[in-house]
Amino acid sequence: MTEAIQAHAREKLIRLERYAPRIVETHVILKKEKYLYEAEMTLLAKNLKAYGEGRSKDNIYAAIDQAYAKIEKQLKKFREKLKDHHKGREEKTPLSRIKKAPKPVEESEGPAPLVVRSQSFAGKPMSIEEASLQLELSPKPFLVFSNAFTKQVNVLYKREDGNHGLIEPKF
Repeated sequence: MTEAIQAHAREKLIRLERYAPRIVETHVILKKEKYLYEAEMTLLAKNLKAYGEGRSKDNIYAAIDQAYAKIEKQLKKFREKLKDHHKGREEKTPLSRIKKAPKPVEESEGPAPLVVRSQSFAGKPMSIEEASLQLELSPKPFLVFSNAFTKQVNVLYKREDGNHGLIEPKF
């Protein structure tokens, strides 16, 4: 990796600070496979994680620019949703938007599936609105978080109809 490529990637990452001022960590992976250049960027900020990738047949700079554009779009969308457009009104929870899931259909009994531990997480306290925004930005189908209001672990998942489902424990 040349000094010019490093400087170009560094310049793009510095520009992202205007959208996410509390950037904690960034990762840039550059690849060349035969005639295709690939760039992957991951950005971890205080309240979000953004990912972008770019591909170009011409040069690595174009791939870096594509990845940057995707992350920039995610950060703009996240920042716009955080703005409070209705000051003075009571805060409405998005629970009214979340539909209840239909009851599951009984499945035939078979061998029990194996439970494989894949990763652990540090549950950051956040509101349901913040969790919904994080889930939209994430490629994963669900998000486990600590509800800031109830102080309990909740799961927010993407439904097939495009909405988000919320799982709250009752003890």
